[in-house]
Amino acid sequence: MTSPLIRFAAPLITGLLAAPAAHAIDAAQWQKVAPMLQAALECRAEPDIASAAWKALSADPYSTTDPITPPVAFNVFGLPVRDVSFYIDPDGEVGASYTATFATTKATVRAAAKLDGKGHRATRMGDLGVGGIGETQLTCTVAGTTDATDDENS
Repeated sequence: MTSPLIRFAAPLITGLLAAPAAHAIDAAQWQKVAPMLQAALECRAEPDIASAAWKALSADPYSTTDPITPPVAFNVFGLPVRDVSFYIDPDGEVGASYTATFATTKATVRAAAKLDGKGHRATRMGDLGVGGIGETQLTCTVAGTTDATDDENS
């Protein structure tokens, strides 16, 4: 006699094992997209999301469901990056964000990125800021077309 737990759990476990793995990118693909991604993470230039290299980075060219771990060494502001994530509003209304996670201190990232005492710096593209809870993250935030005062006046 099979227990009810086994009858319930077996299809669930089988389904989880059959689920597709997280989107993976190989070293050759990474080398093609790395300069574009580095420029976005350093808040220097927005990526060409229509390029084949960018499309290989994530199943969704506008965001990452899970952080992407570089398959080869990858640096931002000269510091090794543990993983990256991004969100790009397809309509441009709320802007975009590009985030790198580091295995170092916020002070080290602040110095490397030449951020102010509060951990921020404005660039032509957007604003760089260091933060993170339990880990050190650097995020480039790009403003969208929606003005914050539009929400306040509605």
